[in-house]
Amino acid sequence: MKNFSACLLVGAACFLTACGEPAGGSGETNSARLPRIAVVPKAGDVEFWKMCQGGVMKAASEETGHEVIWQPPAIANDRSEQIKTIQNLTIKKVDALAVAPIDATDLVKSVANARGKGIKTVVWDSGLTDETAYGAFVATDNFQGGVLCARAMAEALGEQGKVALLRYVEGSQSTEQRENGFLTEIKKFPGIVVVSDSQRGGDEVKSQEVGARLLQTQGGELDGIFCSNQTTTEGMLLALSKSPHKDTIKVVGFDFNAYIDASLRSGLLTATAAQDPFNMGYLAVKTSVALLAGEPVEKLVDTGVSIVTQANIDAPEMQQVLFPDYKAWLQGGE
Repeated sequence: MKNFSACLLVGAACFLTACGEPAGGSGETNSARLPRIAVVPKAGDVEFWKMCQGGVMKAASEETGHEVIWQPPAIANDRSEQIKTIQNLTIKKVDALAVAPIDATDLVKSVANARGKGIKTVVWDSGLTDETAYGAFVATDNFQGGVLCARAMAEALGEQGKVALLRYVEGSQSTEQRENGFLTEIKKFPGIVVVSDSQRGGDEVKSQEVGARLLQTQGGELDGIFCSNQTTTEGMLLALSKSPHKDTIKVVGFDFNAYIDASLRSGLLTATAAQDPFNMGYLAVKTSVALLAGEPVEKLVDTGVSIVTQANIDAPEMQQVLFPDYKAWLQGGE
């Protein structure tokens, strides 16, 4: 593999390190002479975010006149840590900031503050309640993704049955939009009744615990369950795999990884909505570059969503979305 010449740094300790020069070295650094784009995800240790990072690194390889920094919060999915991360990057005067907000409301102040100081701001993956805080939004149309999941559920149930919703954490705009899209669309099928929509998961462990309790208390009456992100989907599937109801409940999920792939192929999972995280990370950087150049940018940059089933998972166009070669980019090139 070839190494790309753009500088992509990971972690706060590397922030002021020039490409090819150790921290503390003398002489002119890329930090002094290249526009710096800091990309802040919600976490760094989940496959979804690693795919995003691959897209970020591919874009960095093409934008050799920029320094691109991948900077997850110190604690995954922690609002206060992400706010601290953004504040530190603002103090360090990056030129552009691309943030996937953990909370749609709590992150407004720090992102808006960065924009007020002249930093070009892009929000990606999840939105903010105040659209004036950012210059562009790069994301899946999450409401429409929820709509598509509701239609997949209705088809799987023959438009008849009782369903539950396993939500993600409160304040995550992307998942809340998916949940709202699902609930709005499922009402169009009078034969389907939502009997539970207040349960919340979180990471895979918590989602499994909440899913297990839901199955214990209501599993006998449920025909379907919708889960609104990767960790809630994984957790519910792990709980369902150990449940006596595993052959009677249809699960529609959101996002994709190896476990979700295996569950879909085995029939434990009926369908899942697949985003394009590689493209999302890629476009977060490209949109930042365009803003820095003063080019016109759409307020919403839609990165796409597809419903994956056993019937279409092996189609070439679906394989390209589901299995981007992001690991090659994480290792330094294509």
